[in-house]
Amino acid sequence: MKKRVVTAIILAIILIPLIFVKALFPLLQVIIILFCGIATMEMINMCQQKKKIPIGVRVLIVLSTILIYLGIVNEDPSCQSSLVTEIMDHFEFKLSIITTLTITAALIFSCQVFVKDFDATDVGSCLMIILYIALGFSSLTILLFNGMRFIIYLLIICICTDVFAYLFGIRFGKHKMVPHISPKKTWEGALGGTFFGTLIGSLFAIFYESFSGYFVANGDAGEFFFGVFDFDNVSTAVNVIMIIGLSFVLSVFSQIGDLVASKFKRTYEIKDFSQVFPGHGGILDRFDSMLFSSIVFLCFITVVRVAMPILSGVF
Repeated sequence: MKKRVVTAIILAIILIPLIFVKALFPLLQVIIILFCGIATMEMINMCQQKKKIPIGVRVLIVLSTILIYLGIVNEDPSCQSSLVTEIMDHFEFKLSIITTLTITAALIFSCQVFVKDFDATDVGSCLMIILYIALGFSSLTILLFNGMRFIIYLLIICICTDVFAYLFGIRFGKHKMVPHISPKKTWEGALGGTFFGTLIGSLFAIFYESFSGYFVANGDAGEFFFGVFDFDNVSTAVNVIMIIGLSFVLSVFSQIGDLVASKFKRTYEIKDFSQVFPGHGGILDRFDSMLFSSIVFLCFITVVRVAMPILSGVF
């Protein structure tokens, strides 16, 4: 327990300034890329519990994951001021995500021909690693450049959901949710976590404008959904309903993300993905919920940006 607490304090001391201080964003981007690479290695090591992956294929997986991550970030309009985009523009290097995905898929499938004992199951495992990590970390990065408020909002939901699910599970848990994946998780815990994750996350978003001065001073927006849709054309009631609905969905998917990671670990018979964080496990042990829910959050923003101009007249 002492090791766990010390690690948590050190992580908080490092990550909180990186998230809150915009001047430190370049360093945060480097750390995210580093985490992306480490998380990929964690997944590779997990898969190797059942079958050894040749070194060449491991290198291909790591490089492909990072390149796809960079490609997604580079092509998103909100990330044009990112360190990744600035470096690519400086060297006049264009990285098309479609081209990168196509080449990656072709190389992975070709491994069946050139690598001994590499079959269709291995192809699926490799593509799963690449997409799971690249999509998760690129979604987090894009959310960051849409506004640090989104990252903090997501953190609040994931942490509150996890903490209250644990507390409610201990106090009221009687009905097992998915005993074949995580024997200790209960429906009572899940409901308690979802309720408080939704409640506290919604309160942050609804009242964000009241305490947004610090965020604005660091280059963020003064309205929670600024940049997602035209705030003036949406009633307060609709805005609140959207926030509550989004918070609920993100809370649910944060738990699904946790269960997906638990399923991976149970399938490959490992306790933790690694020991990068003493007492806490690996990158994926700490950020499984964030990665999964960030993909859903980014999908929401993308869909709303497209649909809101059409629906604004209705409301």
